[in-house]
Formats: sequence, C-alpha cells, structure tokens
Amino acid sequence: MITGYYCTNIFSKQAKELIEFYRYILEIPFIKTDVDDSNGVYLGFIEKAPTLCIWDCEVFDTQPTGYQSFVFQTENLDSTMKHLKKNGVSMSEAIRYDWGTYEVRLNDIDGNEIVIVEIA
Repeated sequence: MITGYYCTNIFSKQAKELIEFYRYILEIPFIKTDVDDSNGVYLGFIEKAPTLCIWDCEVFDTQPTGYQSFVFQTENLDSTMKHLKKNGVSMSEAIRYDWGTYEVRLNDIDGNEIVIVEIA
C-alpha cells in the first residue's frame, strides 16, 4: 500500500546546470544529496516532505525524463518576476485567474514548465 509521496525525479543531460537553475535562480533550498552537488540533489522547502531530485542521466545510463510541469508558490508574484527578470529569466505575462491565482509560466533549461502562483 502507498503510504506517502517521496520525490519527483528529473534525469537530465545537464544536471549540474539544472541544479544551479533551481538552487540559485529560483532559490529552491537544498535539502540533501545522495551523490554530490551535481548529481542526486534533493531540493525542497521542508525536510521529510516531497522534494525535487535531479540526477545526471548519463551517470546512470538512462534517458532524460520527459517534460514535467512544476507549480511553485510565492507571496508576491510581481516581486518574484522582477527578481527573475533581473537574473535573465524569460517568462510569460502574468495572468490573474477568476479562481483566485495570479500566475506566470516559464521553462527551465531542460524545457520543463514552471508555474509560479500567488494565491489570493
């Protein structure tokens, strides 16, 4: 029986660069690593909660993961967008939806979709 959700694995040919994007551009905190700082890195916000884990697919002789869509939350989307633009990140125009989210979309260097939402 399933008892919990552990992580989402991303196998990438650009693992080191992808880890840097999530850690230093999006500022997703480092939780731990199974291998080193460029392989098997777990990123997240709370220890013992589901994480995003990035692996070097060439080290493990596997294919890159197909595209994923990740949704992250922020308290102030306009401020977050300003910070990301300062770091050279291109993104869509922000949209305010009737159901209560204000959100923007962008892609990481592997083409995964990242949605950043401010919940009203």
